[in-house]
Amino acid sequence: MPYDKQLIVHFGELWLRGRNRGHYIKALKRNIYEQLSGIPFKLEDKYDRLVLTPGKKAGMAAMKERISKVFGISAYEEACSTVPDPDHISKAAIYLLKESGVKSVKVKAHRAYKGFKFNSVDITKRLCKDLEHVGIVPTLEGYEKELFISVMKDSALIFTDRFKGSGGLPTGTSGRCVVLLSGGIDSPVAAWYAMKRGLTPVYLHVHALASNDDAKSSKIHKIVDILSEYSPKPRCYYVPSHIFQMAALKSGRYELIMIKGFMLRLAEKVAEKEGAGAIVTGESLGQVASQTLPNIAAEEDGISIPVLRPLIGFDKEEITKIAMSIGTYGESIKPYKDACSINAKNPVTNSSMDSFKRIAKEINLDGAVKRSLKEALAEDMP
Repeated sequence: MPYDKQLIVHFGELWLRGRNRGHYIKALKRNIYEQLSGIPFKLEDKYDRLVLTPGKKAGMAAMKERISKVFGISAYEEACSTVPDPDHISKAAIYLLKESGVKSVKVKAHRAYKGFKFNSVDITKRLCKDLEHVGIVPTLEGYEKELFISVMKDSALIFTDRFKGSGGLPTGTSGRCVVLLSGGIDSPVAAWYAMKRGLTPVYLHVHALASNDDAKSSKIHKIVDILSEYSPKPRCYYVPSHIFQMAALKSGRYELIMIKGFMLRLAEKVAEKEGAGAIVTGESLGQVASQTLPNIAAEEDGISIPVLRPLIGFDKEEITKIAMSIGTYGESIKPYKDACSINAKNPVTNSSMDSFKRIAKEINLDGAVKRSLKEALAEDMP
């Protein structure tokens, strides 16, 4: 007979949160419901795991695809569910193995509930005997699959494949952040890492296009769509760079540093508006001229909230590999007129704080920030 299939979710790191554990697990549940919106299912707490039972019209493949993008989940598996009895466990296990065509297995049984008269060794012995009778070889070496059996008080779960989850903390449990999103490879990866540590992203894109509508119809919108698979319904601000560019005509070799300072100041204003507690950038130490230590220090002058750089120790190859795995790489490498690409030749790499402050005052950097954000918000009004 067919057995009910359930999706078993493990939350690893969250189990170590002590008195705050309930807060994190509640947030994880909320994110699961949001991620699986439109798919009928029932969610139950089972001590150190969550059990998701699909509705009649739910597709398990779609559920697993979406669950794989929920931060806070360390692992998950698709399991057969039966009553916690050796006879029923054996029948369910044989059904599962025959369904998948497996001919040899290593049996791993765990009795989480200790109130039964039988133990994990009893389950293993009984199952191995029954497997041999149906032509499936139980063995410790050279097996095709591992067969896992988890016996709880009210049910037994049997499965062969455990999948690695996205890990980290549930999105939203660490607050909100403003992500400086460019058209390149790095910043979407930085956004992904910020979400992985529990931050809800608000995106800010400074563009060199004719209008916000042009920016919204560009690849930036597609990158945000891909990232929204990990944190649905994000907010995104599009701000034109032309006001800054006019102001910065006389900044010479400091133009690249000044635009970074301009973006950080914009991000701080958006953070105030959105109730965000940090700014996230895709910078990697020493990767380009603006990312030397003296320049990073100068760019942050006057910023009152933390600037987080998740990729600070990554090289380009490592960042590219992650971009491919999360799905943003294909859009990131498409041609795009990025505001950061418009900068002076031979940019300064060892700026001083005093020089940055002097030039910022000369070009009225704060005024450019205020006017640019005002124009962006006015353009977005209906």
